[in-house]
Amino acid sequence: MTKDYQDSKSCRQEVMYTKDSLKKRFIPIYVKRDFVASGWLGVRIVGPQYLRFGKKPFEETVKDLVKLIFDDKSEKNSKHKVAKVPVTVPLVEIKPDENDKPNEESPKDNYDDSNQSSHELLPLLVPNPKPIEKWNSKDIADWFDANKVRCELKEMYDFQCGTELLLYGQCLRPEWQSEYFDVREQFLKQYSTVLYRNEFVRLVNVINQLEQVQTKPVSSTCGILLLLWFIFVLLNTFKMF
Repeated sequence: MTKDYQDSKSCRQEVMYTKDSLKKRFIPIYVKRDFVASGWLGVRIVGPQYLRFGKKPFEETVKDLVKLIFDDKSEKNSKHKVAKVPVTVPLVEIKPDENDKPNEESPKDNYDDSNQSSHELLPLLVPNPKPIEKWNSKDIADWFDANKVRCELKEMYDFQCGTELLLYGQCLRPEWQSEYFDVREQFLKQYSTVLYRNEFVRLVNVINQLEQVQTKPVSSTCGILLLLWFIFVLLNTFKMF
């Protein structure tokens, strides 16, 4: 964790995914001696527990990290196992309300009459055979176009990699309708036109389907090894400066 990473879009998305979607805790790992999470991130961190590399010998800190990970896993295994029920976005017919009707006095809001009246949820189209996690901004733009998602949404979100897209999908799961109202307000300010509910539902639907075709996640052991390798490389990078 560094100040630059805290200020990045990826940090906010990953915290939202961990805390809001997975309902799990996270522990900051500081790689600089004088950095402490603050602002929006400081509020999301519960308790004083964290790990800081550079304060103690590297090997000792790594042992603390591994112990913390396995202690957390042991605590979870001791609890009663509860079967996980997959949460999906209900695919229902969207009936337009007064806010979803085009204003006849504002021609600029009439984006596409066929889109306004059509409530059919189209099947997912994945134009790129690459794993979703390896998608770049061009792959994501092609995916938006293939699934007929409004081009303004593609421009407004500006996803740079497939992981960002998948993380946003996780954030949509709990209360996607509340997210719609926030996005609609931002959309109106930015483009001076209305984002109708059925247009946003199309985005929610195709992202939800996209999550179901993504590659399987790596095992817990492999994930721990990757984390340790990443920390080792990161610390060596800072030593160079």
